[in-house]
Amino acid sequence: MRKNLCYLLPLFTVLALISCEPSYRTKSPSDSSPKTYTIANAAYDISLISVEKSTGAKKMGEQSIETVIEGGISKFSFQDETVRIKWLPSPYDIVFVLYNKTDGPVRIVWNEARFIDEKGASHRLIHSGTGYEDRNNSHPPTVVAARGTLEDFVHPADYFQREDDYGGSSYKQQGYWKRAPFLPAQIKGTAEELRTKAEPFVDKTFQVILALQIDDLQNEYVCTFKINKVAVTEEKREQEKGSDNKEKGKRSGKGMRF
Repeated sequence: MRKNLCYLLPLFTVLALISCEPSYRTKSPSDSSPKTYTIANAAYDISLISVEKSTGAKKMGEQSIETVIEGGISKFSFQDETVRIKWLPSPYDIVFVLYNKTDGPVRIVWNEARFIDEKGASHRLIHSGTGYEDRNNSHPPTVVAARGTLEDFVHPADYFQREDDYGGSSYKQQGYWKRAPFLPAQIKGTAEELRTKAEPFVDKTFQVILALQIDDLQNEYVCTFKINKVAVTEEKREQEKGSDNKEKGKRSGKGMRF
């Protein structure tokens, strides 16, 4: 009997220590709940209101503008005797489809193309295939073959923002430059905060100037867009941790196709 007690006493001691384990090791459900923050987004109603075509200082030709609804989205079609251009403007990229109506090639002279903002300031334009590093370089013309079609976008060359990236196996913060909207489109804050930034742009205009060359003749197409209204919404997002254990926001991307 005394021998059995010698085995049982250590066992009771272990059980007693386990039952007295500090309570701080047990996490409550509230400790593991994710942190949230608010993101506000602005959606703009933008329309094409006029196109002026000129050779030097001389205006020529007639214009035709119509609104086209495709998939519930309003697009704006302009045409003359030379080209037909369908526009889908947004603060991120101004997408267009150009159809060459002639029997010869049409060249888009990118070095002469411009974006004129709501204050009248002129900016160079970039298009597909042109990134942050090439934004100030000379851009070769794009050739649209006879009766051919080109789908592309334009964007002000100096509207870029640095995007931090915590991913990868190096566990070091890396960064890259991406195109930034030329109108207030998203902030980390409330809808009311973004509304105060976005509403002053309503009823303002901006322009895209495309220089098109046919044979030896170069025409400038001055396309004027008007910001009709803006709708602002907000949403809650959860924080997530990157590979270096730093918190970052969950992102969602939206694509746009013609």
